[in-house]
Amino acid sequence: MKLKNKTILFIEDNDSFREGITEFLKMHQINVIEAKNKEETLEIFYKNKDKIDLILSDLKLPDGNGIEILNIVKKIDSSIPFIFLTGQPDVESAVQALKAGAWDYLTKPVDLQHLLHKIQSCLENLSLQKENKELKRKLSEITTSEFIVGNSPAIRKVIEKAKQIAPTDITVLIEGESGTGKELLANFIYQNSLRKDKPFLKINCGALVKSLIESELFGVVKGAYTGADKDRAGLFEAANGGTIFLDEIGELDLESQVRLLRVIEEKSVIRVGSTKPIPVDVRIIAATNKNLLKEVEKGNFREDLYYRLAVAKLVLPPLRERKEDIILLFNHFVVEFNEKYGKSITKLSPEVLKFFQNYDWPGNIRQFKNVLESMVILAQDDTLTINDLPEELLKGASPTAKRNLVDTIIPGITLEEYEKAIIQKNLEFTNGNREKTAELLGISSRTLYRKINEYNFK
Repeated sequence: MKLKNKTILFIEDNDSFREGITEFLKMHQINVIEAKNKEETLEIFYKNKDKIDLILSDLKLPDGNGIEILNIVKKIDSSIPFIFLTGQPDVESAVQALKAGAWDYLTKPVDLQHLLHKIQSCLENLSLQKENKELKRKLSEITTSEFIVGNSPAIRKVIEKAKQIAPTDITVLIEGESGTGKELLANFIYQNSLRKDKPFLKINCGALVKSLIESELFGVVKGAYTGADKDRAGLFEAANGGTIFLDEIGELDLESQVRLLRVIEEKSVIRVGSTKPIPVDVRIIAATNKNLLKEVEKGNFREDLYYRLAVAKLVLPPLRERKEDIILLFNHFVVEFNEKYGKSITKLSPEVLKFFQNYDWPGNIRQFKNVLESMVILAQDDTLTINDLPEELLKGASPTAKRNLVDTIIPGITLEEYEKAIIQKNLEFTNGNREKTAELLGISSRTLYRKINEYNFK
């Protein structure tokens, strides 16, 4: 981080020491405002508070101490960091200063380069905090809900419909490919429903053991089968009055589908091994990555249950159909990863953004998030570059891209012309990085150099 034009308020009653430090800081193009005591400091601060980036202060002053100044300043602007200096190093003073909210504590005589490093580190951290806060603010303005990030027409249409159905009690079916955010959408519906203060249980139907599905969902009575040593309520009873989210509903076997249909129609459950119905008042939100109507045609899903679940149907678009949301997703996730890994990523290089927008993201937002996390970990500065992309992403096009590649081939163009165009395109993509280009093309650097000379690339 450049310190040029940053402004430091330096409080020190020793004239020669203050002047020496001031001269050193000015050599590094830092603006310094000097003060000798508490009274002068407060007068200067009130006049210049909007332009002060950091306060460097002696701990002990003729008319008070630095901690008193810190307490006054923090009430006016808590974002201004303090670094204390003292000629009397003791643990008690250090602890007192840090507890009061100081950024750091240095003892005299001060190593000038060490001081400069501390100032730079402090301001970098402050800048990162401000950037992350600003990213969160911007994101809150452009996200369509508390849970789902996006501003594309495709996602806004889904959210608007979800807002309309959320306050009702109708069953909802959410369809969408894996990784599109079906559970997030279910959360959104629940949080905006009249049942938001009641239980919200989530069940992955695909993860339930087939032999235990019915007892898990509907409960069991003692002695119903080996191991059923006591009466136990099922998840529907536990969710009574609230909402139940049945994820991967398409994995439910046909026998369990019949039981679920009965629960929806009769608003009651019968525990396994019992004949006594137990009334339940539960709203159902179901989700699947399958096309349930096609599953109905195949005989894998009951048609009557499908229409009971799909009173309201929401289809989440895949990421490849809402690529205008990629930059918003980047801004959203990068804040999380910056905080998690102590990074300061703020930008995507044009090459990476282009790659993101051209890639088909078969794993959708879940895949995008995982890729971005990996890149943030590897990044060396504030911008994600092509060098930070995972190798597996670079080496293979997504399935859709591979299918569409054949469609772009024009009959009559020679193999040599295609080879030349492919090399040129990859060189442009990597900004002329021949090693990276060779890696993308799956050839050796030596072969690439020979081809470049052969085709007379500049």
